[in-house]
Amino acid sequence: MAVTGGSIQIRLAEERDRLPMALLFAAVAEERDGIAAEPPVDVETWAARWHLDGTFVAVDAGEIVGLVFVDLTPFGYGELGMFVAAGHRRRGVGSALVAAAIEWARANGLHKLSLGVFPHNDAAIALYRKFGFVDEGIRVKHMRRASGELWDLLEMGLQLR
Repeated sequence: MAVTGGSIQIRLAEERDRLPMALLFAAVAEERDGIAAEPPVDVETWAARWHLDGTFVAVDAGEIVGLVFVDLTPFGYGELGMFVAAGHRRRGVGSALVAAAIEWARANGLHKLSLGVFPHNDAAIALYRKFGFVDEGIRVKHMRRASGELWDLLEMGLQLR
């Protein structure tokens, strides 16, 4: 794994990771521009609802600094979601997480991964394209924000076989 600036470990999420993952989720939601969630985030509810199967965490000095998850569908594909702590972006953490998710998806017989990303999130789009994800369409005015604004969502996909 090519992660720069430290000794980041990528591993499957464990039961003990639930609260730290939810706290990271809440911190990224506070930014209000990279993921669909916005504050307030009910950390305890999120901690309880994580599906650990297909979830990988990036750990730096014992702290979870990123995660990726693959939600399985009954149709042979997975929906990918990911976020990385602000201070750990552009250091290879996202790449390592996406690589782990793709490897896991292939090992679990999925034929495709799909995801939705805000069209203004250039860094995330570039990351996904680096791994072969392609644009599949725009969901126009798809996400209602707390401000009342309606944001588009770029749908991307990666054929695994």
